[in-house]
Amino acid sequence: MYSGRPVLALKTMLTTVRILADQGPVRVELARWRDRFVVVKRLQGFYPMLEERLRREAKVVSKLDHPNIVPLLATEGGALIYAYCPGVTLAEALEDGPLRRNRSVKIIQDVLSALAYAHKEEVIHCDVKPSNILIKGEVSLLTDFGFAKDLALTAITGQNAMLGTPNYMSPEQFQGVRTDPRSDLYAAGAVLYHMLTGEPPYGRQVLRFLVAEDSRLKLDPLPPAVSSLQGVIDRALTRDPEDRFQSAEEMLEALAAVPSGA
Repeated sequence: MYSGRPVLALKTMLTTVRILADQGPVRVELARWRDRFVVVKRLQGFYPMLEERLRREAKVVSKLDHPNIVPLLATEGGALIYAYCPGVTLAEALEDGPLRRNRSVKIIQDVLSALAYAHKEEVIHCDVKPSNILIKGEVSLLTDFGFAKDLALTAITGQNAMLGTPNYMSPEQFQGVRTDPRSDLYAAGAVLYHMLTGEPPYGRQVLRFLVAEDSRLKLDPLPPAVSSLQGVIDRALTRDPEDRFQSAEEMLEALAAVPSGA
């Protein structure tokens, strides 16, 4: 459960080491802070709506305390200061192709553990994807709650607004529904599929799948070497949330029930 770890608003020296990402108005930096490396997320310029979203992100992440979620340490001048977790993103790990079966399962188990905890805290991530999963040795961590929905807070995103990444987005989230935690389970299934096959589900046809049900569009089956996980994939990626796993714990149990393999 939440340990009450404080997230402080501080005015201390931040020294940028290098730029990790520079995407429009949002910059992510590796920095030195209090004699340690940290990751800083900040805005470049005046963007009131994005400033509000950063404040919301801080509120959301500050109440999460879990070994598979990157912790927020402090806020400073509107910037978010996160713990630095050396390693690679899952997106980087997938640049060389599919991962081994057991490695893929372990990574998604860590992600599901994080989601199970977050959902109990009424937080839906809404953007589970390889670039938001950090691999640090044998442990994987979920990060970037910038699109997250906290059911305990007043919404700042308009109804039917589409936020997320289509390759890993559930059909209902694509239609603007951001209040169903089962959307995160669809995304977890999509990430697992990507790890096992080297490509996200539906590939270039994903928008065709999301826009409208098309019985002619079929998900390519898993390779024979990992076909034992087909049932988990099929259920996680079902169009109707009622037919999916109903909780992250249930999906974890289903994965545990599949015999391990190479």
